[in-house]
Amino acid sequence: MPRKKKAIDYINELCSSEIAEKRSLGNKLKAQYNKWIESLALQDFLFFNEIIQKNKAEIGAAQFFGKFRAYAFEEYVYRLLQSKIRIPESLRLFWGEKCLAWQKDGEEYAMEFDVAIGKKTNNFVEPVIVFDAKVELDSVRLKTALASFAILKQRNPKTRCVLVYVTKEIDSAFLELAGCWIDGIFQFGPENDESKGFLRQVSEFLS
Repeated sequence: MPRKKKAIDYINELCSSEIAEKRSLGNKLKAQYNKWIESLALQDFLFFNEIIQKNKAEIGAAQFFGKFRAYAFEEYVYRLLQSKIRIPESLRLFWGEKCLAWQKDGEEYAMEFDVAIGKKTNNFVEPVIVFDAKVELDSVRLKTALASFAILKQRNPKTRCVLVYVTKEIDSAFLELAGCWIDGIFQFGPENDESKGFLRQVSEFLS
């Protein structure tokens, strides 16, 4: 199943709040959301993310806040690929769908990836490229991404695995070491925008 709840759903919940401050925040976020989905400029998305960060208390529960930002970043990556990458006709772009990672004796195990490029077979994506999008990249999140990629590659060894993140909260040596098992690592940050390199690399993977 594709991603059911998206950033706009969280925004609409704020806009429909009985609390005036939340409605005002929701309207501000909606205006910035509409701006970045149109421009796809990284600075527009980062400003949107900054508004969320600065209003964490107003937004509420940690789970609500965390998923709001996570799904927004996934959507940014998805829309960027959708707009800037020429995907072969035999493949499709997927958001929040499952890839089959293991199958034996009638049993199977599938893993959800934030974004993927591949083809759909029997309700699962056969991935050519998978993307893991992290707003904050710390050691726990990096280890989780590494494990997910490793499990997927057991069944799909030719699949390219790409990690994108906004803020680095990890030792640079560990991140460089992780590059031995990840096909591409790119930062989409205010001081280090690697989005152009990201798009070039994805295009090369598909060529």
